[in-house]
Amino acid sequence: MVNNRIRMRHLRCFLAVAQHGSVTHAAEALSTVQPSVSRTLRELEQEMGAVLFTRKANGLELNPAGQTLFSYVKSGIVQIDQGLSSLRVQTQAEQVSVYVLPNVTRSIIPGAMYRFKAVCSDVDVQLITVSNGHQSEKIRDGSVDFCIGRLAEPDKMMNMTFEHLYNEPLLFVAQCNHPLAQKQGVTVMDIDQFQVVVPSPDTIIRAELDRFIIGQGLNRFRSLIETLAMDFARMYILNGDAVACLPLGAVRREMDSGAVVTLDVIGQEMGAAVGITCLAQKRLSPPAQILLDMIREEVKAQA
Repeated sequence: MVNNRIRMRHLRCFLAVAQHGSVTHAAEALSTVQPSVSRTLRELEQEMGAVLFTRKANGLELNPAGQTLFSYVKSGIVQIDQGLSSLRVQTQAEQVSVYVLPNVTRSIIPGAMYRFKAVCSDVDVQLITVSNGHQSEKIRDGSVDFCIGRLAEPDKMMNMTFEHLYNEPLLFVAQCNHPLAQKQGVTVMDIDQFQVVVPSPDTIIRAELDRFIIGQGLNRFRSLIETLAMDFARMYILNGDAVACLPLGAVRREMDSGAVVTLDVIGQEMGAAVGITCLAQKRLSPPAQILLDMIREEVKAQA
């Protein structure tokens, strides 16, 4: 008859002492203290009604009763741990975490999410939108399953894979009644007469912008607002004469409605590849794979 007073902590303690042959070493392996292990082992022997170890000068050794129990406990604990590990993997697979660029959350992700939820309604999706400069770290430490963003610098792509989805231009935009809206051949010097909303430092698109304006003979704009808050950037240019440098996906709706226009800037050919970044050889969960497929489908649908 099974003793209902014996707990998993008793069996794990017994197994650790049997494997290490020492209460002290077993305590270290269990991340506890020696008196706690001694007390737990004593409780188990009392409940079993049998001594399980022979005390020797150099430690503890299983006696015949202990060897009998050990043969069952060892295989049983291994199976329990395997079962818990398997269940943990299945449970974790019920959530997909994705790092997504702010402009991609507005352009591609909504349609992809509707497609995904139509087939995986019970799977939670966590969308993380922060500075593009941290995407590699989040992928490497397992915070996210994959990233939908721009191609990172080569030194950050070690052990990473990148699947190209599309090229996204970086544009100078302003509200439709802006003084530069109808001007042809706008220069960066013209833009410098106004407040300019630009991406935050240490981002891929900010580096692209800085290279462009330096190539046009301007070190930096005089009146900058640096942000990755796309909602702020859109509202700010709609309510005044500020100019913003934004990815197309961040202002496509406003451009389609006519509220925002692209300035005809001389030599404006900025942009970057947007795609899927994953940790090389990482096996994604089935829900994560499905979400990736839905993102690909949405990109094709939007051409």
